Amino acid sequence: MSKPVFLRLPEDLICDLERYKPKTMSLTGYCAFLIELGVDREVTLAERPTGSEASNSSSSITNKESYNLNNIERSEKVKENAEKEPKIGKSRKKPAYTEEFEAFWKLYQSAPDRVSSQTKPKAFDEWKAIVALEGPETLLEAAGRAIDEQKRKKGAGEFVGSLPDLFRWLRDGKYEVYLEGHKQQQVGPVWNAEMGCWVYDD
Repeated sequence: MSKPVFLRLPEDLICDLERYKPKTMSLTGYCAFLIELGVDREVTLAERPTGSEASNSSSSITNKESYNLNNIERSEKVKENAEKEPKIGKSRKKPAYTEEFEAFWKLYQSAPDRVSSQTKPKAFDEWKAIVALEGPETLLEAAGRAIDEQKRKKGAGEFVGSLPDLFRWLRDGKYEVYLEGHKQQQVGPVWNAEMGCWVYDD
């Protein structure tokens, strides 16, 4: 009759076991399989004393076990070779930015207040998708209006929100606000030169 055995394994060993065990086996079943392989290997059979309770495996089981051992050893060798080889990251090719995008990028970067972390390659991908629908002049106009609004607010002593990463500005469609044909609301009185007085814009 089999007795339950409780093992306390280190975390790193559990991680290794999880990595190599077949998906169809539970962790407990895989541990039992490895213990069985260690006990029933031919190398250890000769070292057992007479009258040992270890089962005498048939040739088919021995062949199966040696096959499984070979697979485990092979996978370990593959892992060792992979660790020895220098890790080569993805070859980073600089995207071929178009002149229109470069002009757009420089204009956006000239904003008085913007976040410092800007992701140019991602912005270029978003820009290509939008330009196919809107055209480069439209995005240049939107960026110019956003920057003009920042400058106007700074000059008036108003709060100026930072322009986000250009990639997010395009992805989230924030440029669309600056393409709408509405008149920007003026805060407070505006000097009207023709009338020679201050005018409140209602």
